[in-house]
Amino acid sequence: MRKFLIIFLVPLVVLAKTDYSKYTTTGNIYLTVTNFGMLGTGFRMWDPATGKPQPSCEYPAGTKTEHLYRAGLWAGAVSPQGICVTTGVNDATTVTPGSNEGFEFYPTRHPDDVVIEKSSLMTSPYYSLDAVSEQDFYAVYYDTSFVVNHTPLGLEICQVSYVWSYSYIDDVVIVRFTIKNIGGVDLENVYIGIYAELVSGNRDFWGDDFNTTPFFGHKRLFYADSLHLVYERNDGYDYLAKGIFGIGLLGIEKDTTHIDLDSLTLSFNWWSWRDMQGTVGDSVRYGIMSNGQRDPDMDDIYVMENGYPKPIPLLSAGPIPYLNSQDSLTVTFALCGGMTEGELHQNFGWAKKAYEANYILPAPPPSPRLVVIPDSRKAILYFDASPEFVRDPSPPNLRDFEGYRIYRSETGLIEPDEWMLLYQFDKTPEDTIVDVDHSQGFNTGMPEKETDGEYEGWYKIVDSGVKNGFKYYYTVTSYDVGNPDIGLPPLESSLRQNMVEIIPGTPPTSEPDEEIGVYPNPYRVRSMWDTGSPRGRVIRFNNLPEHATIYIYNLVGDLVKTIEHEGSKTGEAGGEAVWDLITDREQAVATGLYIFCVKDHKTGRMKKGKFLVVK
Repeated sequence: MRKFLIIFLVPLVVLAKTDYSKYTTTGNIYLTVTNFGMLGTGFRMWDPATGKPQPSCEYPAGTKTEHLYRAGLWAGAVSPQGICVTTGVNDATTVTPGSNEGFEFYPTRHPDDVVIEKSSLMTSPYYSLDAVSEQDFYAVYYDTSFVVNHTPLGLEICQVSYVWSYSYIDDVVIVRFTIKNIGGVDLENVYIGIYAELVSGNRDFWGDDFNTTPFFGHKRLFYADSLHLVYERNDGYDYLAKGIFGIGLLGIEKDTTHIDLDSLTLSFNWWSWRDMQGTVGDSVRYGIMSNGQRDPDMDDIYVMENGYPKPIPLLSAGPIPYLNSQDSLTVTFALCGGMTEGELHQNFGWAKKAYEANYILPAPPPSPRLVVIPDSRKAILYFDASPEFVRDPSPPNLRDFEGYRIYRSETGLIEPDEWMLLYQFDKTPEDTIVDVDHSQGFNTGMPEKETDGEYEGWYKIVDSGVKNGFKYYYTVTSYDVGNPDIGLPPLESSLRQNMVEIIPGTPPTSEPDEEIGVYPNPYRVRSMWDTGSPRGRVIRFNNLPEHATIYIYNLVGDLVKTIEHEGSKTGEAGGEAVWDLITDREQAVATGLYIFCVKDHKTGRMKKGKFLVVK
């Protein structure tokens, strides 16, 4: 019992520490990975940065549609102790002491044993020369300790996931498991599987009690034999849950040698929720992993004829005859989505091509470094020229940069209809680095560069089509000339790579004749002045000094609110401050006329004004 408690106190800490789980943000899938053998969150993790539920496997990104409860690796083999199976996740509802059979991987207890992030993007804070994709996550965990009803196989698992923002593969997350036998004994007839509870549900459709709603009973399950791909869609009841999502086997390698999948026994099995709990032993699990069975699709016809079984799928392959002590086995899966079945299959095909190409892929130039400075009724954009000198990995050493596109959005959602193309700049023929055909290009040339100051040598664009006090998002992408030899159109970097959020407004001023303004004035409480306040409704003060205190009084002279203004904040103009109409006593203000005084800490001057609140 003592060993049991030591092992499983670790996952409890894991669930509370953000460094033990991260979720992908580069592509079109927000997938949570952990360092204790689980993919997804089981809808039980919260993002400390936002205070909202952490995405389990949200696709398309930003839509709040989840497609995975959780997934995990299964490994089975014949050891000197007999048949043993280690499961990363199982049908149990949670990972807690006393009920954690089936959650048999664990991280080391070293404080630095966290999910490590690396990126191939030079503009990323996680840039690393040995990164494979635009967002790599690395984790290590083990199966070397005895827990209740489990005999360990003695395995070390090195897990890495790869994500790209490229348009042809941004609906894919690739996960590689390198399984090393560190137990000191040889293993025979090894089978590897992936347990994946695929289920589609939209958080907005089902509401706050998402995890307890009946959306688990609205899934349909399919298997494409030729692709080794299991996938799921909802039955149509949840009309907000768009897309189809699946997980498929890309390949298996023994040490460094690829194994022909056709030489193995591949099995697709599913069972009803919780049928794999409790007294189900390793021999039963191993028998399922090795049975070579192809269970029927659970489509509408199956449900009408047989009822709804809440299916849990397992995709497995083997046997690998031997995994001797210190030998390694690598198995690679792709999680991918699509709006249609055909699109899903196409996206999985790109995952397969990436795997076969050792992840050396045609890539657009990266987005430039971008700084956006808010000003009164305008935004000033500065971006550098670094993408113009980046070489495409495939074909190698080709500089195929073609131009930039500047976009603006009022929502920041990564949907094409949410972004307005403001400018496009295309290289002129005399600027061409490689011999490409510009007949289809704009040939407009690059924008003007800043001639002095902090951003000297950077391109400069001024967007005057904005209003003070409203939130805007900007991004600058780079695009290339494409690769017609393999059927790729011009590729463009992701809108996510350098997206910046700003609120335009007045710059700080201490001029004695500059009046402090309030807007909207009068303020009507029924209106929604959405400028980023957690409560939504705010008024804004403008033409403020850089450092000031704002005192707000009602007509009888009571001080209702004190606001300390400390100048520029990231993404906001330094001469503006907001008030959410909540008093220092945490009460909503009443209808009426209010007086404000602003003290300039630099000059000592006081300025006054008034505004009206109407309910």
